[in-house]
Amino acid sequence: MSDATFPAPTADEALHTTVDLPFEDAVPFVQLEHELADFETVRVTRLDEMIEGMLGHDDVGRTALIVVCHPEIAYDALRIDPTLAGMLPCTTVVYERDGDQRVHVHHVSATKAIRDLGCASAAGVDEDAVEDLVAKTGELMAIVWENIETHGQE
Repeated sequence: MSDATFPAPTADEALHTTVDLPFEDAVPFVQLEHELADFETVRVTRLDEMIEGMLGHDDVGRTALIVVCHPEIAYDALRIDPTLAGMLPCTTVVYERDGDQRVHVHHVSATKAIRDLGCASAAGVDEDAVEDLVAKTGELMAIVWENIETHGQE
């Protein structure tokens, strides 16, 4: 689903869509779509509740982090360089914006960040392996995203 009111990042930067589900239904739905593509849920955290509970600020819109990891991506990253585990796992955010009735789903690729930030640029790191890691992540997330967009409508 397109996002006409708020410009969405380009495909190279991130994945973004909206779903026609209430926020409380959207979070487990997005989590399940990741799990159906063999991503393991590490944690689901409500950032708005954490901020309100710890800082007393109740002016943050509902925001949930869905932290997941795919075993093949983790395995490949560790084989490239064990320090890359510090850039894993992957995170997708589900959030609402003031004045917008839609629920947004946004994902920035951790493996693209590994590549683009030069995290795997240590001597002897196979750049082709990093590109393969980015490609594999992209293929898996494309499945997740297609399913979110296909099934995320009421």
